[in-house]
Amino acid sequence: MTPTIDAQVRLDTHPTHRSAVTAVLSGSQAHIALVGLEAADWTVVADNVLVLARIDHEEPHRAKDAANHLSASGITVEITPRLQEAMDEEWTRANHPMLWSTRSEMREASNRA
Repeated sequence: MTPTIDAQVRLDTHPTHRSAVTAVLSGSQAHIALVGLEAADWTVVADNVLVLARIDHEEPHRAKDAANHLSASGITVEITPRLQEAMDEEWTRANHPMLWSTRSEMREASNRA
């Protein structure tokens, strides 16, 4: 069983940047979540507030990965309904230049870029 860490992370869509995701941290061990999110390319914008913004607009997918990782580490994660909706929505491949690729291959190519 994973020990519980006194850290909570609330993930939400950014209020003014449509594809960006925010993380608000709380709890006496919030620094543990902060280190994990920074390692996953989230940017600190204020005390216990981070933002994830990517050129490929994969923020909801990356936020879902981060939420799973934090939860597995014993950190409580709350995902707002509007972010959950964005996470559940699969983006279309119709306008992607690599139509022959799988979605995973496209994401891997975006990460390398």
